[in-house]
Amino acid sequence: MIQNAVLLRRVSTTMQEKEGYSLQNQQEILRNYCACKNLNIIKDAELVESSTRGERKHFMEILTFCKKQRGGVALVCLKTDRLMRNFKNYTMIDDMRKNGQLELHLVQENLVLDKNSKAGDLTILGLNVVMAQNYVLSLRDNVVSGMHHQAEHGFCMYRAPLGYFNVRKPDGRADVIVDTERAPIVQKLFEQYATGLYSLKDMVKQCKEWGLTSKYNGKPLNTSAIHRILSNKFYMGEMKYMQNIYKHQYETLIAPALFQTCQDILHGRKPEEKIPFKATEEPFIFRGLMTCGVCGCTISSYKKTKPSGKEYIYLKCSHFKENCKNPQINEKVALEAVENELKKLHVPQEIMPYLKADMERIINKQNEAHNKEVRAIRQKYDHCQDKIKRLRSLLLEGHITPEEYRDMNEDIKQEQYELEGKSALLTEADKNFSIAISTILSLGNNAYQIFKNSRIETKRAILKLLLSNLQMKDKQVSIEGVAIGDPNGIRTHITTVKG
Repeated sequence: MIQNAVLLRRVSTTMQEKEGYSLQNQQEILRNYCACKNLNIIKDAELVESSTRGERKHFMEILTFCKKQRGGVALVCLKTDRLMRNFKNYTMIDDMRKNGQLELHLVQENLVLDKNSKAGDLTILGLNVVMAQNYVLSLRDNVVSGMHHQAEHGFCMYRAPLGYFNVRKPDGRADVIVDTERAPIVQKLFEQYATGLYSLKDMVKQCKEWGLTSKYNGKPLNTSAIHRILSNKFYMGEMKYMQNIYKHQYETLIAPALFQTCQDILHGRKPEEKIPFKATEEPFIFRGLMTCGVCGCTISSYKKTKPSGKEYIYLKCSHFKENCKNPQINEKVALEAVENELKKLHVPQEIMPYLKADMERIINKQNEAHNKEVRAIRQKYDHCQDKIKRLRSLLLEGHITPEEYRDMNEDIKQEQYELEGKSALLTEADKNFSIAISTILSLGNNAYQIFKNSRIETKRAILKLLLSNLQMKDKQVSIEGVAIGDPNGIRTHITTVKG
């Protein structure tokens, strides 16, 4: 007959422990029970841990201790839910019971189970475990429902991003306030990046100079952290919770328009300047390739339909800075001027062999560099995916909490998004390189015919290659102030720039 006993007393949280929630009461009840049953207490185990989360390290240590006791031991606990709330733990304990390694004494439920226990008692234990697990699941459902309700009313249900602090009000309720030290720098980060002049790496350097650091460890921000900030809708008044977007009730740091501009840049889209007409994604030839010779703003293309139903494309200043007096022109006027200049452009046949030899060397180097970059990006992406798989395993095994998983998974996903962006840029760059090579090698034949017979995207690539810094002023198209049509102007520029 088993004479030695191990007491197991548990509370779920440190708060319960500090409040003396039940540990002392449990101890008194269990000691009195052992005295009545003539059980010798060889260990009094006090646990402060959840019965449903993590590995239950201390719980496993107690079971290991019980296994080492020769002749078995009585595991004495107040009731089932103080011992276990899931069938994973139940299976381990039941296996030890079947092997005669322990007797299970559940005091308040008046239940003693050993290897010879009857089906009725085992059924009661199984039902108790079911009820304990159902309580946990119901509690979780209530918590999730309550958190969704809070999110719908604009309350933040997670750690606020950099530029904000999570605090407690005097009444104990959670609140989010602006970090007066970091918030202005975060605003500056958005404003600077929205200019389109800086990469994420540039912004890392800028933030380091501005003194923007993590509010948790005080370290400078890396590119992933900058990407997360620029992608976080919280700053413009929205928050994401459980895959849903909600309006929050806290102070915003930036306007939605500024946030959208940053998203366009992050995803490789050229930020549109302020224009008095609806923006379009139509592939206009001069879109983004020409600036205003009066104020320096981008020249925008737009389509206008006459009462007759005929459509025309016009070029006009985007008026980003202020009202500009530079008059608009028909796209055909600018196109005709460019085509006339290309008719005059040629490369002497005697230098073509040398040009082709140089191009061959350039192509080989470009192919080698491109393949190397693609392989490196693919390896990094696959490495990130392996990290995500390991994270999922750690989550399922209880090594990390769901909150830790979400934070780490988000970091890795952001890195993958950046890698996907780099891959897309490489593909676009390789495409443009191919167009540039074919154009250069064909210039000696007829640059004008190539341009005239090409699709719009090829026309745009040729313009980028041959006619950089296009400007429009007083209904004329020019390069760096030299009007197209000047016999000593643009052709000299092309020859000099393109060699």
